[in-house]
Amino acid sequence: MRGSTEKAPDQRGINRREFLYYGTLSSFGVLIAGSGVASVIYVVPRYEVGQFGGKFVVGKVVDLADGSVTPDREGKFFLVRLGDEFKALYQVCTHLNCLVRETEDGFSCPCHGARFAKDGRLLAGPPPRDMDEFAVEVVEGMVVVDTGRRTKGEKRSV
Repeated sequence: MRGSTEKAPDQRGINRREFLYYGTLSSFGVLIAGSGVASVIYVVPRYEVGQFGGKFVVGKVVDLADGSVTPDREGKFFLVRLGDEFKALYQVCTHLNCLVRETEDGFSCPCHGARFAKDGRLLAGPPPRDMDEFAVEVVEGMVVVDTGRRTKGEKRSV
């Protein structure tokens, strides 16, 4: 059988059934890996500067007077300057998530009469804690508020 095209048993190639089995298995592997990567990309938050959850450049330190309150509706915070310290207070009441308003002596919640001092301390009303704050840093003379880093207010009862 010199001219025969048959292969020896140890040199036989992959048959059709094995090819379909490995091809299907590989297809499922690629599908699962692609779905995993897409899920991770979808879940990871992406914020831009000036978008809630990201960073906000409020202004120059020299332009913000001592005792000033600068509201930022897009960032949902009040930037308060108290001497050399800056506080970015979240505009949401810690009681039932109503939006607080600025008053002459601090902030008040129109829903249930809560009152907060200019530094965010709870003065009166039903909230269980002070106003929440965002991280504030001064970068090259500019005040930057990071709305992605929120700190809950201290628990307090009045």
